[in-house]
Amino acid sequence: MSANYLYLVSIAQKVGKVAFVTTSLLGLLLIFLTLFGVRKIFGTYKYLMVVFSALGIFLACLDAIFHPNLHFYNSGFAYFSLRTPFGLSQICMVVIFAFYAGVYSLTISMLAVQFVYRYCALFSLSYLSYFRGWKSVVWVAYVFFFGLFWSIGAYYLLQMDETSANYFKDEMLLRYGVLPAEIPIMTFLAFDPNDGSVRWWDVLYTVQISSIVGIQYITMIYCGWNMYSKMEQKIAGLSVTLKRHHRQLFKSLVLQITCPTIFLFSPFVFIICIPYFELELSFPAGATITAFNIYPAMDTIIVLMIITEYRAAVRSQFLV
Repeated sequence: MSANYLYLVSIAQKVGKVAFVTTSLLGLLLIFLTLFGVRKIFGTYKYLMVVFSALGIFLACLDAIFHPNLHFYNSGFAYFSLRTPFGLSQICMVVIFAFYAGVYSLTISMLAVQFVYRYCALFSLSYLSYFRGWKSVVWVAYVFFFGLFWSIGAYYLLQMDETSANYFKDEMLLRYGVLPAEIPIMTFLAFDPNDGSVRWWDVLYTVQISSIVGIQYITMIYCGWNMYSKMEQKIAGLSVTLKRHHRQLFKSLVLQITCPTIFLFSPFVFIICIPYFELELSFPAGATITAFNIYPAMDTIIVLMIITEYRAAVRSQFLV
């Protein structure tokens, strides 16, 4: 592989733009159908789907505008951009990077809330009151807490210091033709290259975001497993139409666990764990960030393919 990674950065940026266009078109289609075309998706769940799609579009938009890049180098990684659109300062770009991380946290938290809602709709109807009226502020606070928590952690714990600047200096100059001080950048370094000691601020960031992602993923798995093991018993007394509707929603949720595992959680595990192995590597991982933005489009495709009412709405709205 060439020593210079600028060509790969340009490819990742093009892929990011494609992801933005695809996610935006499919997301807007899903929002339109949810609000105006599908009558059996109602109440709070309708708005959860709309907000989740909107967050996916927003995340892809941030990527298309600011083009964040990720580069792994031995026991650390650099999160940076080679451009500063709108004439923004480096500190403003770093704030945007932290904000981007927060939006990612909002996205996976909203996905977990959808699972909680479907679980309550089947097994704990009394708890659905927390998704209506003023009580729904609980879930608003839930997702914003994790979004803000991740943003603050990224901003303060990934600040580049003298040690990390010296560590990435030659690598960034070789691979991208820039010095760390010349670009907006956030850095993660698991071990001090001078004495091999653990850098505890960076470890704290690992613990923080692992906790956030772990909570969301465990929530999804718990709700999904319980729906799988108990759903047939719970829907036995419902009409044939409602049974089919619940089964379709469950199938979509199963795929909504599988796809984020591939496109959201697996890239995250890769990013956060690999520096601790102290491998000798130099790896441009801009495509990993792009994977985050592909998922909302995949989620829309899942819903359109699995749920009959959405397929019928597409035919009635656009094919007749």
